[in-house]
Amino acid sequence: MDHSVMNEFLKAIEFTKLGEYEKAIEIYQQLAAKNIPEAYNNLGNIYRKKGLIGKAVEMYKKAININPEFPEAFFNMGCALMEIDKYDEAIMALEKSQKLGLHSFDLDVQLALCYIATGKQKKAQEKLSDKNVENEVKKYLKE
Repeated sequence: MDHSVMNEFLKAIEFTKLGEYEKAIEIYQQLAAKNIPEAYNNLGNIYRKKGLIGKAVEMYKKAININPEFPEAFFNMGCALMEIDKYDEAIMALEKSQKLGLHSFDLDVQLALCYIATGKQKKAQEKLSDKNVENEVKKYLKE
């Protein structure tokens, strides 16, 4: 990523932190026009924060079309799909992010929740064998 593109990214990230989503969206759209998958991924994250889940999923798919080996985009898409109760699709996206090398506490928690939601008890138990994951999942289930 060249220096000017990096500066634009940093500006957009700062706008996002400040809650100035429209300014961030404008920058990301310019970067996305250059086929930069991270720009689509970050646009998806902003749309998700704004509750525009369909639009968020569309952005994650564009990021993945440009870079099919982008684990964070699969993870984010999985999380977005969970928000609209599409657990089977979410599992596919989350498992793909795992296959691509993403290993995180958040991923394990989201997968455990999806496995529980779809009745995949054995897979859920594997994830819940980690006490930290189990405790976090319990918090979600109480809400």
